[in-house]
Amino acid sequence: MNYLLQRSFVVLLCVIAFGTVRASDDASINDVQEFNVDDIDVLLRECPESPSVTTVMYIKGGTSAMPKEEYASSEYFAIRLVPESGTEFTPKAYFRRSILRMGTAFAGADGRDFSAVTMRCIREHFDTSWKFFSEILVHPKIDQTEFDNFKRNALLSYQSGRNNPDALSRIVLDSIYWRYHPYGKRLTRENMEPQTTQHLLSYYKSLMVKSRLLLVVVGSITRKELEQKMRSAGLTSLPQGEYVPPSIPFPAKAFSAGAYFPQIDRQLPTNYVVCYHTIPNKGDSDYYAYVRLRNFMGGFLFQHLRVQSNLAYAPNNEDIDGRAAVEMITFQTPYVDSAVKIFYNDVDFFQKNLILESAIRSGVAKWATSNYLKQETTIEQAGALGQAQLLTGSWRNAFLSFDKLANVKAEDIVRVAKTYYRNFNWVVVGNTSTVDKRLLESR
Repeated sequence: MNYLLQRSFVVLLCVIAFGTVRASDDASINDVQEFNVDDIDVLLRECPESPSVTTVMYIKGGTSAMPKEEYASSEYFAIRLVPESGTEFTPKAYFRRSILRMGTAFAGADGRDFSAVTMRCIREHFDTSWKFFSEILVHPKIDQTEFDNFKRNALLSYQSGRNNPDALSRIVLDSIYWRYHPYGKRLTRENMEPQTTQHLLSYYKSLMVKSRLLLVVVGSITRKELEQKMRSAGLTSLPQGEYVPPSIPFPAKAFSAGAYFPQIDRQLPTNYVVCYHTIPNKGDSDYYAYVRLRNFMGGFLFQHLRVQSNLAYAPNNEDIDGRAAVEMITFQTPYVDSAVKIFYNDVDFFQKNLILESAIRSGVAKWATSNYLKQETTIEQAGALGQAQLLTGSWRNAFLSFDKLANVKAEDIVRVAKTYYRNFNWVVVGNTSTVDKRLLESR
């Protein structure tokens, strides 16, 4: 099959499987209902035309809210294992056969600011899928075989990450940048090996308190039906709990530059370079100006490091979102000093020069096209709405405004560049004998 036709066919299958929902003409979705059902916070976007429903139960706090005495791996294990294990009332084998037949998908993921259990299904099978979903939350189970396999794979993945120079560079920088910070909890062999199914099930149940829950639903379901299902499934009978959001300050490394050269026990053909610096989060007034700056910088990195100088094959910059957010810059090169000098020259450019208004506006239309495409699926909308609510305090920050992005001023970009393009923290894995550490730490 022709590649383009094949790709179009795959996209069509995805649309049929998961459904699409037209977002509002404004970049923000304005028909979201925000309400509370017996002390559980709910966001609902009714989409009668959608053949699918996405349901996400967010657990506020994530790993940053874990007690100090708790194993750092507990949330990682529990949130992923429970949706794969069946429930107290539904054996795993029957559970697996049923969801395969219906095309329903369950998943769990942990994070620094929140964790989540997700269900995607077609509307025809929502009632049965919801029964399983609510049982996962209210009547969880952890299957011993699933646990044994997951634990073994987690330990193998941990070891392989230390042997991969690209992964190692990011692991080391992450551990240094967030040291002594609520985001600093790390998976280690020492906190994974003691885990047991009994401990993980107890920990998971401790998360299921109403004060920590945010339910987000996008699809063909009414508020009345959703409230009735929440009550009949026993969600509203969960304990209230006394969750208080943890304070998330800037990390200490946000205020000082750094360069670190971890050792690896073999010769490498190139150096793996990664950098963090603090950025505004999506609810910050500087965020729109930062997004335009980030897009410009991404183009400069590729043009200057890849096209003009051929120093790096795939330089990249991307955001790691959170209540405390960072931009991650990555590239691989044998000539670290030369690449960093070019990057710092680009930083100087944005800090000292005003960008033409036509240049600021010209790239927004292309960005808007890809952004609006992301708003089409129920899973994208549910994810964006919930994350915006938890990370910025309002679901209205879920999708960027085209007008606000297009109306960023040149002076705003200069100000944001001066504010956030500093205190760079670098990790370089490879042959660092000729790398000028003072150069990397100079900004």
